[in-house]
Amino acid sequence: MQVILLEKVLKLGNLGDVVNVKDGYARNYLIPQKKALFATKANKELFEAQKADFEAQNAAALEAAKTLSEKIDGQKVIAIRQAGDTGHLYGSVSTRDVADMLKEKGLEVSYNNVIIDQAIKEIGIYTVRVALHADAVAKVTVNVARSEEEAKQAEEAASKPKAEKTEKVTEAAPVEEVTEAVEEIENPIAE
Repeated sequence: MQVILLEKVLKLGNLGDVVNVKDGYARNYLIPQKKALFATKANKELFEAQKADFEAQNAAALEAAKTLSEKIDGQKVIAIRQAGDTGHLYGSVSTRDVADMLKEKGLEVSYNNVIIDQAIKEIGIYTVRVALHADAVAKVTVNVARSEEEAKQAEEAASKPKAEKTEKVTEAAPVEEVTEAVEEIENPIAE
């Protein structure tokens, strides 16, 4: 199905482009969200007549999105969740959860704008994108932990320079001690 885009859409096209999309994508998302029109002769004429209005609306939306995106970019949120001993969550952190955590900080974001590239189902620190507009994408750090203390420890561990982390590896037992321990296991004393 061919549609005329009324705004820039990620991975699809720019304002005014006539693109081919799947029928369901057009009917269920692009048309209801007022991001596109069916590419009929009448709609093409309508678009050309109102092109300046669409461009002005898109420019205003982009400016508003960039302003909010600058406030959101680099924000850190903490999600306290229950998890098992292995760190696997009993649920997951969803786009709605991230949007709610940003709203608590006074940043109005719809869960539709939050993009989670990989499912958040384990304790850790994740980077999530917030796409307010095709040209205004911010990154938010989501720290998933069992408690506030654990979240602080994870953040401190992540913020340490890599040199300090590698020192711990080099502080391991000398090779001679390790090989002696392995030999003792391989050659137990026979009675």
